[in-house]
Amino acid sequence: MSDRTCIASYGKTGQVVVDQLDGGDGLIIVTMNNPQEFNVLSGDFMAAIAEAFDGITALRHSNPNNDEVRAIVFRAEGKAFTVGLDIGRLNEYLEGGLTPDRDPFRAMWECPFPIIGAINGPAVTGGFELALCCDVLLACESAVFLDNHAKYGVHPGRRMSQRLAEVCGMNNAKFATMAAYPIDAQLAFNWGLVQQVYANAQELDRGANDIARLMSKNHPVMVKRYKDLLERGGLSSYAEGIALEESSEATYYDDLVDVTATLADGAEKFRDMVRWVEER
Repeated sequence: MSDRTCIASYGKTGQVVVDQLDGGDGLIIVTMNNPQEFNVLSGDFMAAIAEAFDGITALRHSNPNNDEVRAIVFRAEGKAFTVGLDIGRLNEYLEGGLTPDRDPFRAMWECPFPIIGAINGPAVTGGFELALCCDVLLACESAVFLDNHAKYGVHPGRRMSQRLAEVCGMNNAKFATMAAYPIDAQLAFNWGLVQQVYANAQELDRGANDIARLMSKNHPVMVKRYKDLLERGGLSSYAEGIALEESSEATYYDDLVDVTATLADGAEKFRDMVRWVEER
């Protein structure tokens, strides 16, 4: 695509591609690019995804004010986001294991930058689990989420049973998992699983990039702090989450390079917001 520059590729045949969106906004695009096999999650393919996200995490600056990466869009080429693991080869997966360095779920959980999942088609089982590692989910009308663990007779992992209930509610999670019910884009939106639905894959890509740009214009330290607070709070009780927020607030302003400049920028953005209200 002409609006981006390839900065890395992973896998034996470059099946996972990392691009930087042109324009200097710090936007990174990670693309699963094995459309002939519907981005099936082989061991090597999962390792390539892990390498891609670990490579992006390695770009983190020691001073969070100076991070050049601002947001990541995670997308796929072809008809499917990913159809997950080939269950016919499950023994190979179980015998080989998923070591930490080859684990894409771990790599996405550890990534400090916001990840926008652009779901272009079926996200099945392991693909559904990958989608749930994203911070924001967008979908086009051909997207569908399907958890087949119960159908295949294999146990879920990668936080699936807990994360799905947290995101879309206990009974919806039970319905989706125990019935292996396909959740189309509109139902996913109604459940709060996805935040926006687009007419087609092209509009989905544009929408994902636009939302990534919105994130890139916000304060880089606060965006990463929010992600960390929300994620850690989701794994805690309400009271523990409040304590996390208070602890984070106590150190936040000390971490800023220039508090005066930050507040001046915030004041200008406040005036922009007031003008936006006036024009409505």
